[in-house]
Amino acid sequence: MSSFILIMKYVSNELSYDQSHTKKDRIYRVQLDRYNQGELSTQWAAGCAGVGPAMLESFPEVDRFVKMHSSNAMISFGEKVFREDHFFYASEEFFRVFDFKLLQGIDSLVLQEPFTAVLSASTAKKYFGEEDPLGKTIIHNGSNSFRITGIFEDVPENSHMKFDCLLSFETYISLTSPQARNSFDWDGFYTYVLLKEGADGKFLESKLPSMVNQYAGETMEEFGMNMIFHLQPLTDIHLNSNYMVEFEANGDLQIVYFLSIVSFFILIIAWVNYINLSTSMAINRMKEIGIRKIIGAQHSQLITQFVFESFILNLFAIFFSVGLAYLLLPELNEIAGRRLILFNGTDLDLWGKVLLLFVAGGIVAGIYPAFVISSFKPSQVLKGRSTKSSAGNIMRRFLVVFQFAISVILIIGTFVVFHQLQFLKQQELGMNIDQTLVIVGPNVTDSTFISKHENFKVEASRLPYVSAITASTTVPGSQPPWNAGGIRKLEDDPVKGQQYRIIGMDEDYIDYYGLSILEGRKFSADYSNESQSVIFNESAIKLMGFEMMEDAINRKIYFWGDTFAIVGVVKDFHQESLKKSTEPLILRYFSNISSFYSIKVSAGHYQKAVTGMEELFKTFYPGNEYDYFFLDDHFDQQYKSELLFGKIFSSFSTLSIVIACLGLFGLTGFVTTLRTREIGIRKTLGASRNELIILLSTEFSKLVFMAWIPAIPLVWWLSNRWLADFAYKVNLSWWLFAGPGLLILMIALATISYHTLKISSLNPTETLRTE
Repeated sequence: MSSFILIMKYVSNELSYDQSHTKKDRIYRVQLDRYNQGELSTQWAAGCAGVGPAMLESFPEVDRFVKMHSSNAMISFGEKVFREDHFFYASEEFFRVFDFKLLQGIDSLVLQEPFTAVLSASTAKKYFGEEDPLGKTIIHNGSNSFRITGIFEDVPENSHMKFDCLLSFETYISLTSPQARNSFDWDGFYTYVLLKEGADGKFLESKLPSMVNQYAGETMEEFGMNMIFHLQPLTDIHLNSNYMVEFEANGDLQIVYFLSIVSFFILIIAWVNYINLSTSMAINRMKEIGIRKIIGAQHSQLITQFVFESFILNLFAIFFSVGLAYLLLPELNEIAGRRLILFNGTDLDLWGKVLLLFVAGGIVAGIYPAFVISSFKPSQVLKGRSTKSSAGNIMRRFLVVFQFAISVILIIGTFVVFHQLQFLKQQELGMNIDQTLVIVGPNVTDSTFISKHENFKVEASRLPYVSAITASTTVPGSQPPWNAGGIRKLEDDPVKGQQYRIIGMDEDYIDYYGLSILEGRKFSADYSNESQSVIFNESAIKLMGFEMMEDAINRKIYFWGDTFAIVGVVKDFHQESLKKSTEPLILRYFSNISSFYSIKVSAGHYQKAVTGMEELFKTFYPGNEYDYFFLDDHFDQQYKSELLFGKIFSSFSTLSIVIACLGLFGLTGFVTTLRTREIGIRKTLGASRNELIILLSTEFSKLVFMAWIPAIPLVWWLSNRWLADFAYKVNLSWWLFAGPGLLILMIALATISYHTLKISSLNPTETLRTE
């Protein structure tokens, strides 16, 4: 019961995302799929800039829209400097669409004017302490001043969007281009629409292709492109969305389903144990039942008595289970990375359902044993004879088979999850990410930045614990934020343009990460026009239409109105997790790129490197906060949901298997006890211990085999469904299915052997007295 409570608490939290908004049933996020030459090329959580205004103008069903764009920033206030990763530009309707509570400020005004900002309560306290933040100014990336016009309550954990500050979207337009209002060629903008009462989201989605044709049809046709928009219900995003530039790594509805199944398996196994042991132990109450019947107890009264006993037992178990769940919740929070609270006042419905399930389950689990016990015949039980029922034996065997089948499913599932996670970690990435300290580059720069950048790299490389350094726009383990479309061979028709991910880097990047050059050369500052050079990976070469890699060398390509030369081809490498296939990548050379510095650190000097690089960074880039991470940890974060699922699934699966084994231990012990006299007779007639063990093991071995047969196809289907999300996955080998069956059989044999040896060691003169 405690396990069930803990899993349901986690599942309930996953299902609660974005449920607090009063207009949640009318809010949709506009998700964009881009196509090139009829092939899906990109799926954006944050699509083009113009879709919100176009929908408001084209469809009367749309009441309002909200547009957002990320703004990772360096914020300063007085002498304080903070690097912020959860700042976003947002349009003025934000607080009129969403129910994030404004503590100070007016919802329709706080984001109306350029260079205004709204802070979360915790961020405001971080910046200003106990002072009133309204009207105060913060500096964004060392240049732009924002006036604080409002304070909002911290975003709850169960929101798919996490943000600490909202900057007015009018500011973004003034800093970039008016095209940020209505462009259909500029992606990276989150768009949410609020539909009017009674509007049908599915019907509206079916009308979006005509809108695309109206606003961007000619351009799409000219370049062989297409856009398909989908309306994602707000409450579906957390568990059903995994597109480019999500606010954060979302959950997985499939994992929620699997964990729910495990929780019910645990409960069912426990109830099966109760039914089996209750009916098996009924012989101990035979004389009690006989006497009660003789003195006038009715059949219904006996049933009521035993059901009531089961109810009381379950009621005590409920109280103990809640206490145990309270003690174990911190462990679950640590594994899951959540801040779950057992009783938070918002999940009364959950607790009502759990209590009802426990009570109903306890009663149902008690009904069958009650009928069995109350059906004993007084004339037989008072003579000390047991009443054997073939129907009862069949029922008990069915329940044992059912219990074993669940155990086999859980063990195989645990093996598959563990095997897949090990497979992901052991695969070659095509690049070396070991011993790499990554420093986030400066946001605040000045006219001396280029010289500072070069000197910073030189000084860093002189440190005794640093063996190499490189700079780039992104690092392994991150989705390249730069996505470019319309790229083609210079001589090709514009309609043949395709989309590629772009990684900007200096000349040291390829050697630093150990990328393999298959054709041509790597980047070098010795070439006078190297900024017009690009390197393709194998996937990009195929997408561009080159049959042979050598055909691509020195060929010219069209890239956003400019001409570049392909100077090399690198072997495909895994920029992101092995859940995804390798993507077409174009590597571009920049002499002064500094989004991220990757630093190779000597083993055993990691802390010294962190401290030394901080001192060097602050010397060269004053006004910037020092931020770092280790690349192997960063890369593994991509498997966060899988690792979490593996931990929770394996932990609770192991527990359910232990519960099943405890039931098996008790049941085999009782069955063996019932055959004590038979064992004494067989031993007297010369049967050896091994022969007795084989005799008693045969029946349970048959039950294990019967459980294994139906379990295999079901767990094979479930495993394949889970593995379908991975581009690279293990083969489901025969041993993954045979091993758990053998393990369950070994557990059963060991249990039976223990009880058989215990009874067979007794003196036959004592065992023959047993009735």
